[in-house]
Amino acid sequence: MTIERMPEAIVHRPEEVEVPPALSETGLSAVEREFKTQVRDSKGQNILISPATQQITIQLPYDKTTLTGWLKGSVSISLTWFAAFWLRIIKKALHFGWRITGKGGGDVASS
Repeated sequence: MTIERMPEAIVHRPEEVEVPPALSETGLSAVEREFKTQVRDSKGQNILISPATQQITIQLPYDKTTLTGWLKGSVSISLTWFAAFWLRIIKKALHFGWRITGKGGGDVASS
């Protein structure tokens, strides 16, 4: 038994969206969400920062051990949800390579 492959089931879609002529007559146009180059004003200052060039820094309100301790509380206590939120942010920061600082402003070692 042989498996036949479907001929090019994947359709290539261009990165730039083309607005059909029927829609462009109504005044609708495509809005670019991610900019490939830096947008600058007349003085050379950046107006928009693209996500690729943006440096994100997270400042934790408490250390990781305190947050982990609070996570073991009851679900009816808001401090438990506060800790869960910040631990999710830490995981996200480690995944994306964001900079994490502690309450005093110093860098936190990723553990």
